[in-house]
Amino acid sequence: VVIDREGNIIETWDQWDSMWIKPHAVHVNPYDPDKHIWIVDDFAHAIYKFTNDGTEIVQTLGVPNEPGQDENHFARPTFMAFSEDAIFVTDGYVNSRVMKFDHDGNYLMQWGQEGTLPDDTRPGYFNALHGIDIDLESGRVYVGDRMNNRIQVFDQDGNFLNQWRVGDPPSDAQYLIVANSAVWIMDAGTTKLLKYDLDGNFLDSWGTWGTFPGGMWGVHGMSVDEEGNFYIAEVNSGRVQKFRPREGVDPDLLISSVHSSK
Repeated sequence: VVIDREGNIIETWDQWDSMWIKPHAVHVNPYDPDKHIWIVDDFAHAIYKFTNDGTEIVQTLGVPNEPGQDENHFARPTFMAFSEDAIFVTDGYVNSRVMKFDHDGNYLMQWGQEGTLPDDTRPGYFNALHGIDIDLESGRVYVGDRMNNRIQVFDQDGNFLNQWRVGDPPSDAQYLIVANSAVWIMDAGTTKLLKYDLDGNFLDSWGTWGTFPGGMWGVHGMSVDEEGNFYIAEVNSGRVQKFRPREGVDPDLLISSVHSSK
């Protein structure tokens, strides 16, 4: 479904309805001039690359409907992130690794292994990788280690750099984005958007549970448009909400454009 900024449905891709099992995320590579659309179908263990108009699948990563642990398979992948020369995939709900590909989809490397619950603190061990993004200035890769309630930070070759804990249960770090020199984490347990600096120091939070306008329930995606409007997608309430910047707001306090190329 393609929706404009005012919430109007302007297009549907229903020609692909019979293919989907459980689409989990939609991405656009900011370094791609053709703005292909990537869709992660975690129950199909596959990621599909579409033309921007949705008329054609031009590439498939993973083997649809066939989970696995080698370099050609996923087992319930969750999200993607993009650098100037690489694609990173969190794989994910079953496997416990970050996979790295070039922009043509060729496998390059991977890192990570399954951790031991509860609250594994060892670098590079994961239980449910559920969020990934890249700081464009430093190139650092931020990974949400959901079931261990922490964020792990790596360089783009998988070398561990840092980690911090998001909180004790019911804390549930479901999604993250890196923007405006900050890491923004959606905590589904407290229904708050948490703001940290790039070193993991807590700065601020806002949000409350609810199905009323402005409340949140099960945020599974976040983004910002060129006008500074902030969007959240809620899996539990089945809706998208749009937040506009307040007039005269300090721009340093906003979530600025996400994944904008230099």
